[in-house]
Amino acid sequence: MAKLCMGCMNPLPQGSETCAVCGYDPAKDKNPDNCLPAASVLQGHYIVGKCLKEYSDHLLYLAYDRQLKEPCFIQEFFPGSVSRRDTIGGVQPLAGCERVFAEYADRYRGTMRALARLRELPAIIPVYDIFDENGTVYAASDYCEGMTLSRKIKLAGGRLPWSEARPLFMSLLTSLTRLNEAGICHLGICPDNILIGSDGKPRLRSFSIAAARRAGSDLTPELITGYAAPEQYGMEGEISAAADVYGVAATIFRTVTGNEPPAGNSRAKNSDDLFMPAEVAEELTQQVCIALFNALQVSPDNRTATVAELRDQLSMEPNVSALVNEAKADRGEVVEPEEKKEPKKGRTLLIVFGCCLAVLLIVVGLLLWMLWSQGGEKEPEESTNIPLPSFVTSTTLDPNKENQVSTDNLVGQNYYTIRDKKLGGELTVKLAYVMYSDKAAGTILSQSPEAGSVVNKGTEILVTISNGQKTEELAIPDVSGWEEAHAKLYLEALGFTVNSVQLQLSNYEKGKVDSTDPAIGTVKKVGDEITLRVSNVEPPEPEESSDPENPDDGWTSIPGLNDGEENSDDTSNGEENSGGNGWWPW
Repeated sequence: MAKLCMGCMNPLPQGSETCAVCGYDPAKDKNPDNCLPAASVLQGHYIVGKCLKEYSDHLLYLAYDRQLKEPCFIQEFFPGSVSRRDTIGGVQPLAGCERVFAEYADRYRGTMRALARLRELPAIIPVYDIFDENGTVYAASDYCEGMTLSRKIKLAGGRLPWSEARPLFMSLLTSLTRLNEAGICHLGICPDNILIGSDGKPRLRSFSIAAARRAGSDLTPELITGYAAPEQYGMEGEISAAADVYGVAATIFRTVTGNEPPAGNSRAKNSDDLFMPAEVAEELTQQVCIALFNALQVSPDNRTATVAELRDQLSMEPNVSALVNEAKADRGEVVEPEEKKEPKKGRTLLIVFGCCLAVLLIVVGLLLWMLWSQGGEKEPEESTNIPLPSFVTSTTLDPNKENQVSTDNLVGQNYYTIRDKKLGGELTVKLAYVMYSDKAAGTILSQSPEAGSVVNKGTEILVTISNGQKTEELAIPDVSGWEEAHAKLYLEALGFTVNSVQLQLSNYEKGKVDSTDPAIGTVKKVGDEITLRVSNVEPPEPEESSDPENPDDGWTSIPGLNDGEENSDDTSNGEENSGGNGWWPW
């Protein structure tokens, strides 16, 4: 076996010590003292390379699996606040911390086993081996090249448009839903912990135990500013999946707006401190804005409860879910009833507003019908195809002229930019109607009272806004990883004709959509035919461990391949970017 570079695991030329690929120099690039030395060997076939990163509860190494003959990642449970490295490479709890160390080690082992059972999820890096050695727990996972979402955002100029970000996050939200359902909360979701692989797909990395990502435990907390939920800064109460909802919503907010979210521990209860540039507000639909607002509520009781619910709100899946349940009922299958939830305080006002708006629209519709039946008024110039609604407002002017103001002209401005602002004379803006037009989404088409009208201070200005142009063409959404029936009903709800074919080779489990034909993102006319490529591959069953001391491990290395000679001379550590080509290994 050729001598390997401990910085990138590429073979070194004969007689060379410094790597020409990554620049790793074993003479000066050494792992920190609290880490395993480079070229250490675990389980007889894992060659440990440089330490890539130190976390609150574990260390991450680049490694080489001599049985599989390929690079991998090794995670070593090493909570630095309650343990130390001994002189022979072992990990020992500090005096008085034995019980805490053992408890956290069990939790870490359980988290890694749960990840291994979910290794088919497309948005995680698969864990394939878990073992105990040196007095601690290790986990081996696949090697994955790519760049972080942070770097991708930077290369894109500071933010990604929603049309580009949406496919990334839909895939991520699907996998995160499964993780939460399995009892795994990441609690550290942020652009730095999302890896965009060389295949263009996102992968969530850096899983830790919950105690490492909240205040009040025996571990040094890793609370990522702007992305850690406010409750993670508290020392009491349970941390639920709502914290992951906050983290992923903050990540989406950063990605599409270019603005860092405010720190969770500095946000006042129900604070209104999320700022969105006008051009972003024009780009996003009102549905996406509301979904992010609900998911970033300070109180977890007022916040969107689950990642699945957030995904539904971002992709209009609630209606599709109902169609799936109806289809199951038609086939005689059992439909699980939805869990009844107490209404959230943060949405009560939204519901009341929606009811008032519905009543107002009915009244406006009746008035429009009466005007139309009597000849109506001339169609306003702002809309080229649909008449703008008119509003009848009746107010009594205050006799004190100091309390009277003249209304500004709001037509042409963006509603999402000014909706939360006080206008001159303490006037406020209220949405009354949304319609298709040739104007950009969010553009105010009409207002009542009209510009220049004399009104009392504090009067509400009712506005009609554009929903953009109605199109007969749609980009095929990313439904990879969805259940076949779910994806089919969703695409049919959008107006496409759908059929399916079965694949014998796929990265997804049986019954899940692998890809579409035409490809995801292709713009097609409503009514066109879309073919779903559906996996017909049964997921492999884990092998049972033959180790009598670990009967329930269930995960073993792959035997039967020739071992090579490990290199015991390379002891070093290098820079995190191993390739120097813009792709980061972790």
